[in-house]
Amino acid sequence: MKTMKRGPDWRLAALGLACALWVRPGAASGLQVAPISLSLRAEQNADGLWLSNTGDAPIHAQVRVFHWTQDNGRDQLTPTHDLAISPPMIRLAPGQRQLVRVIRSVAAPRGREDAFRVLIDELPVSDNGREDAGVQFVLSYSVPVFLVPSGDVAPEPALDARLVSDGKQSRLIVTNSSDRHARIAHLTFVDAAGKRSVLTPGLLGYALPGQRMQWTLQAPPGLFARGGSLAARINDETAERTLAPGNADR
Repeated sequence: MKTMKRGPDWRLAALGLACALWVRPGAASGLQVAPISLSLRAEQNADGLWLSNTGDAPIHAQVRVFHWTQDNGRDQLTPTHDLAISPPMIRLAPGQRQLVRVIRSVAAPRGREDAFRVLIDELPVSDNGREDAGVQFVLSYSVPVFLVPSGDVAPEPALDARLVSDGKQSRLIVTNSSDRHARIAHLTFVDAAGKRSVLTPGLLGYALPGQRMQWTLQAPPGLFARGGSLAARINDETAERTLAPGNADR
């Protein structure tokens, strides 16, 4: 996931935003990160992210890790020592790539998956090659990292979803009562006649295990008044599943 960062006082509030890119005159940012998520199995102590520079100028970047929870329908990030990052600061020449290791420093969780976010922030660099503390837009990534618990884990997340409206806007509230995360994408409203209206063509967000999340939906006025259902793709499922009735509660 790519996010937008504004200067040194950015507070992580842009976790769920789409990618925004600021480019210095005469330079093009080429920071790329792969893969887009990590899952560390119980027997696995570390994994890695590849950072690469596909641009034409050097890139400086900072890598940090936070524990990820959801409270009152919002993502929360807190500092943690449960995972370590090596190296935390990098410099990439054009065409260079660097492996950043994500190292588990605690035992595997029991019963329920644990969630983290690795934030990779490109640092603004002035024309003289020094980090620039001015207000600039730079490229930033937020990569989910999941610690898989030891023992058996349910193959599919159990979700309870409902649509709520206050007359001005509609929200989808999802409670995940299972022990694994749910990645919710391609949210679609299917009315009673079978007509499909795509509300989110890509990623909507994550519902973490044992927690509740909510999203405000961008939908035409009166869309849900005709009745129907909300459908989405969960994790790696190729077929969509019905999430909730399309009639909003008030």
